[in-house]
Amino acid sequence: MNDGFDFDAFLSSGIGRLVGYCAAIVGPADAEDAAQEAYLRLWKNLPKLPNEAAASAYLYKTAYTAAVDLLRKRKRFPVPELPPDAPDTVSDRMFAALARLSPEDRAVVYGRVVDECGYGELAARFGKNEAWARKRYSLARRRLALLLGEKEEDLP
Repeated sequence: MNDGFDFDAFLSSGIGRLVGYCAAIVGPADAEDAAQEAYLRLWKNLPKLPNEAAASAYLYKTAYTAAVDLLRKRKRFPVPELPPDAPDTVSDRMFAALARLSPEDRAVVYGRVVDECGYGELAARFGKNEAWARKRYSLARRRLALLLGEKEEDLP
């Protein structure tokens, strides 16, 4: 790792975003556990990473893996149920639809929409190529549109 890389600054500047990313995959209750596991794995492998960009890609790839591992260990994929008297708002409907996507699709949508990642950065998070990221995001948008009963072009 470069001598100029400040792990403490890297940790403090990105923890909130990483917890949000993990929450999109595993749910808010387990998000901090997944993020902590990802940072621990990053810390252990830091000498093998050439720069901050590689560390960031490794961190998000590891966070995805840690979140999915938590889901598998608990043998559950959270699908929130709204109370019957809850108002039918777009955010409630979107949240419920996102929860029905696979963890990988949720991570791709979160990375693209919330983190505003380019396809190259998104691909690096998963260790894939840019074409994979474009296709995966496109498929996830289609699934969301079907779940929401809306046209794909109306989605973010």
